[in-house]
Amino acid sequence: MPSKQHKLIVISNRLPFYKVTDETGTTRWKQATGGLITALDPVLRKTRGVWLGWDGSAHSSVTQTPIPLIDVREIDTHEHLLGDEPGYYYIGNIPISAEEVEEYYNRFSNGTLWSLFHYFFEKSSINYASWNAYYEVNYRFAQHLESVTTPDDIIWVHDFHLFLVPFFLRKLRPQQMIHFFLHIPFPHLDIFSIIPWHKQILESLLCCNTVGFHHKQYLRNAREAVKLYKKEKLSTGTVTIEDGIDTRFYVNPISIDFDRFDTTARSAEVIARKEEIRTQCGCPHLLLGVDRLDYSKGIKERLLALEHLLEEHQELKGQLAYYQVAVPSRENVEAYQTLKKEVDEIIGRINGKFSTGVWSPIHYIYNVVTFEELVALYSAADIALVTPLRDGMNLVCKEYIASHADNDGVLILSKFAGAIAEIKNCLSINPYSIEDMSSAIYCALHMSLKERNRRMIKMRRNIRLNNIQSWLKNCLDLFNIN
Repeated sequence: MPSKQHKLIVISNRLPFYKVTDETGTTRWKQATGGLITALDPVLRKTRGVWLGWDGSAHSSVTQTPIPLIDVREIDTHEHLLGDEPGYYYIGNIPISAEEVEEYYNRFSNGTLWSLFHYFFEKSSINYASWNAYYEVNYRFAQHLESVTTPDDIIWVHDFHLFLVPFFLRKLRPQQMIHFFLHIPFPHLDIFSIIPWHKQILESLLCCNTVGFHHKQYLRNAREAVKLYKKEKLSTGTVTIEDGIDTRFYVNPISIDFDRFDTTARSAEVIARKEEIRTQCGCPHLLLGVDRLDYSKGIKERLLALEHLLEEHQELKGQLAYYQVAVPSRENVEAYQTLKKEVDEIIGRINGKFSTGVWSPIHYIYNVVTFEELVALYSAADIALVTPLRDGMNLVCKEYIASHADNDGVLILSKFAGAIAEIKNCLSINPYSIEDMSSAIYCALHMSLKERNRRMIKMRRNIRLNNIQSWLKNCLDLFNIN
């Protein structure tokens, strides 16, 4: 754990707080949620650290230097994620213009990097103007980072939006300890090399002291890229570049706050809501999918598998209900608008084909749900379908496991999700195979209680042990802070 002499400085595309405007036109901060925030909030408070990022809004001016730092005690609300955790830290809002939101964020980060790194190269756009915006925004992040930190601070850069920050920061601070964690897959060399600027990305990663990945295959892919373009072998996991920086590549899969989900699932309010959901379902079997509405999540393919199941097994009509929670995402990006239209049409077709006067197979929730409602849905679901076409980790499967304090439930998990390396007692499927998914659902529906309990107990034991706190400790231990 870093000491107060070594402040932890986290830098990510988005801040742990974001701005919302209510119906009166008043703008205020609201705390975001997620595993990274859960892990880092207590550490930042203990070290009086700093979290730099973007608040999600377009700024009219991007020239302000240095940026003001905001004490989180001034913006904490009753919705604060971790309750009355002692201490405090600061956030710094790095401005991004409206044009940069489109070019840096929508087109390059999401339209180029996200799609390619998830193997959707046919959806990827290669645009030099977008690359220039990405370059400029990364440089601005590094400049602001340099202006509010000291050489003794621990710099931890997160994810693909900020690949170039380590390179720029290393030029400004040659002796700075810089760490990076990638939360999406690192693709095979054939895919990675499609990006005209892949060498610049590698050069920047090799300016870091450590680079973390969720899965050993992502690390292997990164090693292959380095071996080809840097002519360095990474057999020991470490590479030394020309200016003497030792870069250690490591694998440490991120996890969740197991105790928070487990405790919430055992609360009287959530148990009551769970029973209410089961009653409203009106079927013996409740199936659940929880996803950001993204083409990488395999939502369309999952729906088609359910359609195939009902076509092949007429006896299941009225016996199951599938709840799909789809959290709105990147609604200004054309590919996501197209996806929503397709999902809406598929759901309409399936319900139109199979519904009776009292039963519909698909229940669609296109919205954000509260944490308590989410845990109640997890707890109520007999089967969770986590079937991404490609995913860096996917924490939904771990949340589902942690929410089943009753030791019941079946997890159907894509073999292309990073979590598959840890979760061995699920039903593993190929999300591109409609028949494979359909067969797995049928198997889960007919699995004995004894087998369900056996599998769930083992999965819960694993996630309880390998939780978000152990993930953070493993990362910080690699930083070698005294």
